Amino acid sequence: MGKSFQNLCASLSKLPGMGRRSAQRAALHLLFGSQQDARLLLETLSDALENVTPCPICGGISERGQVCAICSDKNRNTSAICLVESAADIEAIEKSGAWRGVYHVLGGKLSPIKNIGVGDLNFKQLESRVASGEVCEIVLALSNDIEGEATCHYVMKKFENVGNLRLTRIGFGLPSGSQLGFADSGTIKSALDSRKNF
Repeated sequence: MGKSFQNLCASLSKLPGMGRRSAQRAALHLLFGSQQDARLLLETLSDALENVTPCPICGGISERGQVCAICSDKNRNTSAICLVESAADIEAIEKSGAWRGVYHVLGGKLSPIKNIGVGDLNFKQLESRVASGEVCEIVLALSNDIEGEATCHYVMKKFENVGNLRLTRIGFGLPSGSQLGFADSGTIKSALDSRKNF
């Protein structure tokens, strides 16, 4: 196989859930399937790379640096923040219909093994939101694994002395080590309904 094909497969295999064989199948489909579909994918990806940006408030998905639809929704409870690892987690929680507050995307979780520290995550903006005095609750909706727990403990220590701020951790109906983005809507609703003080 040629170098260009191998490079395409290697790039595709970096996508979440895309192993070597799946990447090879996708590459073959893109190259030898509909050229119109392949060009459309290229155009929409280029457009998204240029226009999709993090929301300046929560870090969720936005267009051209504008405030996202959730943060600009006047019917949302802005005093309650659901802290998540990624924008994909927002989508999963929104699908459950169980949360009417706002969100804050960290962009990952603390992981000494992967060399991800506090400065690598979106903590500064969270600190600013809490410092405004408008936040009454932070719901920690992070993965049920060692890194998720470490991140929760960091948040707890960081904000434990902030008056009138309640820190809660979602209940889990998920196995240890699982990611929130893969949970079904019912499980997420149950986890939010059964959150506990942290």
